[in-house]
Amino acid sequence: MHKFSLSFISRVRVAFLHNIKKMTEIGPIHLNIQKKLTDSLNPTTLEIINESHLHANHQAMKNVKSKETHFSVSIVSEQFEGKTILQRHRLIYQLLDDELKAGVHALSIKAKTPKEVEQ
Repeated sequence: MHKFSLSFISRVRVAFLHNIKKMTEIGPIHLNIQKKLTDSLNPTTLEIINESHLHANHQAMKNVKSKETHFSVSIVSEQFEGKTILQRHRLIYQLLDDELKAGVHALSIKAKTPKEVEQ
């Protein structure tokens, strides 16, 4: 069994809570993404996670001030019915064109129909 000092455990817990707080902060870009996807695709499920803090120390992010550069989007919408995965992603990229041009560096997308979720 490993023995950890209370100091180490406290530091790990503080770091974990700090990362959870960063993941749940909602900024203006996050809100824009949410509004555009909701208004255009009327999703039954929409989850947007800001993962920017995981990439803050990467070389490409060194001089970037924004805390909203990397997002993960999971969306379920009937609007995807009959569309390939590529067509779904293109649709989302088209809807979020302004955000991508304004500094969103990475966008991970999971786009499904309600029927695909049921399977």
